[in-house]
Amino acid sequence: MLSCVLFLSASLVVARAGGGEEPETATTLKLTLLLIGAGFLRIFLAAVTKGYEADIATFSAWAGHAAHGLGSFYSPGYFADYPPGYIYVLWLIGTLQKALGIDFGSPEFLILLKLPAICADCATTVLLFTYARRSWGSTASLLLAGLYAFNPAVIFDSAVWGQVDSVLTLPILLGVLLLEKSPAGAGAAFATALLIKPQALIFAPLPLLWFAIRFLRREQHTSADLLKFTGSGLALFCLVILPFSVGESPLWIIRKYGSTLASYPYATLNAYNLFALSGGNAAPVGDPFLFLTYGVWGNIGIVLAVLFATVVMLRGREFSRFWYSPLFLSATVFIMTAKMHERYLFPALALSLGLFIATRSRPVLVIFAGFSVTQFLNVAQVLTYSHSNIFGVPRLDPLLLSVSFANVALWMLLAWIGYRRYVSPRQRQLPSHSCKAL
Repeated sequence: MLSCVLFLSASLVVARAGGGEEPETATTLKLTLLLIGAGFLRIFLAAVTKGYEADIATFSAWAGHAAHGLGSFYSPGYFADYPPGYIYVLWLIGTLQKALGIDFGSPEFLILLKLPAICADCATTVLLFTYARRSWGSTASLLLAGLYAFNPAVIFDSAVWGQVDSVLTLPILLGVLLLEKSPAGAGAAFATALLIKPQALIFAPLPLLWFAIRFLRREQHTSADLLKFTGSGLALFCLVILPFSVGESPLWIIRKYGSTLASYPYATLNAYNLFALSGGNAAPVGDPFLFLTYGVWGNIGIVLAVLFATVVMLRGREFSRFWYSPLFLSATVFIMTAKMHERYLFPALALSLGLFIATRSRPVLVIFAGFSVTQFLNVAQVLTYSHSNIFGVPRLDPLLLSVSFANVALWMLLAWIGYRRYVSPRQRQLPSHSCKAL
């Protein structure tokens, strides 16, 4: 809780930060020191915390299995619900573990296992800093980068829990920033995200909407840009899955994604959202809720999220809508749909900070700070319960209910921000402070 208080205090400082400038060498030195501090803090925590036991054990087993050969990784009867992208990383970890003679479960191995996510945290920090420098002063940009580098929820996910949500988030951010200026780069970035985790499908409406809108407006080079986007994405995707495809049927990868997405058929599994607030934590997805089922309401939530994102992309004119739309999709899917886990809100942290950088809107900073705190409390409680072999938070747990309520309230604020900034006729014509794409 102390880390959350310190983080909120830092957010208030950023809200008041000016545009102070200093020599580039001094800025680069400070950014380097910030990254070193954030990196060493994570490495220390990675070594002294064992993380979420089931995930650590699974990644360890996959690393050892992958080191024996990528082509046989998805062998019949072997549990592996991740797509091939992150398996390459685990193959490297397993190979290094064997070469260096590191014992599984040792502090050194825990560092090695958590290192890719730690590196992704640092890379995302640099990306956000670089984006901020386009319209913010050097001091404010460093403070903004620090809000992500030392965000308790970000640190907890990679260095303590041992998950790889930051590895998924990094290519999503790149895809958002590159979509308008470099369709080929955006296609490769989104394909990379999809190869890491199926949850990347949450963000698929963004490029689909962008190209559909361009076709409707009959913009020049739309067909060529779409070809670049799909060509680079498909080429990278096929190249990555090729070593795993030997002896498999042509549609094996589609079945892999389908089986993964069908896993854990619960209204919510420790994700503190609307369904958890209703008492539905770990309830079957087919259970009734307000005359329908949780699953049906979840599908309705997805449709409404895509519809609102469509309106934002159609009526909005600022580049910041490229931040808002994926943020709204991420938050809505987590808070309003079924089969969610406690960590699925994670990409919204970087996306909301990016939106704040683009808009300088203090309500957006409230969204970023609020989701950072609720995400930290959510994953921290789930991890704490797991140490007592309790893998489902009680449905009437006070913290579950209060954090779920806070998440729903933050989602309502986020929807209001989107309407006021991008949809309302009075607001759409206001001058923009948005940063441009990379």
